[in-house]
Amino acid sequence: MGRLSATLCIFLWLLTAHAENLLLIKDSEAIQYAGRRVEVWGFVVSVTTSPLGTSFINFEHEYPNQTFAGFIAAGSKMADDQRLPMLQGKIIRIAGTIEIVDGKPEIKVISPDQIKGGPSP
Repeated sequence: MGRLSATLCIFLWLLTAHAENLLLIKDSEAIQYAGRRVEVWGFVVSVTTSPLGTSFINFEHEYPNQTFAGFIAAGSKMADDQRLPMLQGKIIRIAGTIEIVDGKPEIKVISPDQIKGGPSP
């Protein structure tokens, strides 16, 4: 049983170490990494919330011309995060898997841990 526990601990440590070493890419490159887990950095021009409660962190240009977006579902834990509006005008990083929605790259943000400040890890 001790050997199994040690193996499990090593496996979990490797998973954690891997998560910290995500490829860091610029928002303008995000579309090239669809389906991959990465960390995207860039300048946030706006944080908008639709009438239905869905929020978007738009990079480089306003919707619908954004180069990349962080997507926050209405009713999610992140939807009520009071820090979201403070991201506007800042350079941030968002980690996660890039999906292409309506021809634009985005990452679903479900945890505050996915958002970090600055371009360098």
